[in-house]
Amino acid sequence: ELVLRDSIDLRGPSSLEFDPALCGIWIANEGREVAFMGPSGEITRRFETSLFTAKAITVDGDAIIVSDGTGRFERLSKEGAPIGEPYRMPGTLWDVEGMIAQPNGAMVLTQDADARVWAIDAAGNIKWAIEGFQMSPPMVEPQGIAYDRRTGALYVVDDQEGSNSVFEFAADGTFLAQVSLSAYGRDPEGIAIQADTGTMWVGFDDGGRLAVFDYLPTVRTDRPDATSDACLMF
Repeated sequence: ELVLRDSIDLRGPSSLEFDPALCGIWIANEGREVAFMGPSGEITRRFETSLFTAKAITVDGDAIIVSDGTGRFERLSKEGAPIGEPYRMPGTLWDVEGMIAQPNGAMVLTQDADARVWAIDAAGNIKWAIEGFQMSPPMVEPQGIAYDRRTGALYVVDDQEGSNSVFEFAADGTFLAQVSLSAYGRDPEGIAIQADTGTMWVGFDDGGRLAVFDYLPTVRTDRPDATSDACLMF
C-alpha cells in the first residue's frame, strides 16, 4: 500500500539507497557523480567515482559501493575517497541496475536485460534467483532495489518498458505483491526505504522527480535481528 506524501525535483535519480547512519539518501544518476541528500532534502555531499559511470549504489557499513553496470565495482568512503582499486566480483555481473550489500560480502542484485534478481554469497555462489520473465505478472525491466530491515522484504521497481510498478518479495525471493506507480510518474529507476518510519522514495527518470511515499509492507512482523533506522527525514 502506497500513499504519496511529497515530490522533489531531482535530475536522473537512477539508483538510491537510504543510509541510516547519516540519515539521508545516496544518489547515483548514471553519470560519474555520487550525491548525498541529507535529512532536510538538501544535497550535502558530491563526489565522483573513478568508474566511467555510477549506475548502481549501495551502503556497506562505513563505505559505499558503486557499480558501472559492466561488472566493475568501486568501494568509496562516505567522503568520496577510494578504498582500494576498482574490482570485479566472482561470476558474470553485467547490466547491474541495483544492489544491496549484505553481511559477510553477500549481495542482492538486479539485472535489466535478463529481467533477473538474484542473491550471491561472497564467493559468487547463487543463493536464490528471480527470473522476471517467468513471473505472473512478469517483471520485465527490474531496476532499483531496496531492503526492509524490519521484515527482510525486498522492493524492486520495474521501469516504463516493463510494468511501471514496484514489486515486493520476501527475503528468500518469494513474490508477495505488485503496486502500479503510473499514477505518480513514469520510468521508475531508483528506490530507497526507511523502514522504521514507513517511508519509501522512488526516483522517476521521466521528468526528473523523487516521489516520497508512506508505505505498508505485506509482511508486518519485525525480524529479531532488525536494526533501527529511525532518524528524522524530510
